[in-house]
Amino acid sequence: MGLSRLEFLPPGAAQTFRGWRLTLCLAGGLVLLPAAMYWLVQAQETRRLEAQLAQLQPAHPVRAPLSASQQRERDIELKQVAAAVRQLNLPVTRLVKTVQAPRDVRVALLGLDLNAQQGQDGASVLKIAAEAETPQDMLNYLAFLNQQPMFSSVYLLKHEMNSNANANAPAHPYRFQLEAQWRQ
Repeated sequence: MGLSRLEFLPPGAAQTFRGWRLTLCLAGGLVLLPAAMYWLVQAQETRRLEAQLAQLQPAHPVRAPLSASQQRERDIELKQVAAAVRQLNLPVTRLVKTVQAPRDVRVALLGLDLNAQQGQDGASVLKIAAEAETPQDMLNYLAFLNQQPMFSSVYLLKHEMNSNANANAPAHPYRFQLEAQWRQ
């Protein structure tokens, strides 16, 4: 019946170690007690320093609300900045290459106005001033621009014969203005 219980120490030896174990646990507890006290003191000191640091942090200043006139001025400034940014982001090189007339259309570009005005459907507006030798060249150039995928629509705003041209020239050139809407 000794098979159900396994003992490595003789029966009288277990009694002698019982008091010795208790003494060992108490001694270990006494050795660890100063370390635990030190840890508690350090935790309290850390909390105190964190609270002091939080008090020394600069408070986020509360900005006073702007008056109506100041708000209007701020809105105007923001619109001007937005317009300047739009102007800087224009694909000028691509626009200039797109509006250059093909060789078979005799048109001279006189000016481009890249105001970046917003037209219908959020499209930007490009105004083009040009001169053509014949009315047919003017119409061919208008048709050429309407075929460009960059432009959603191109309109002839006005045209006139240039009476200041050389009187000896066989035909007076046509000056015209176009408005092209394009998407960025």
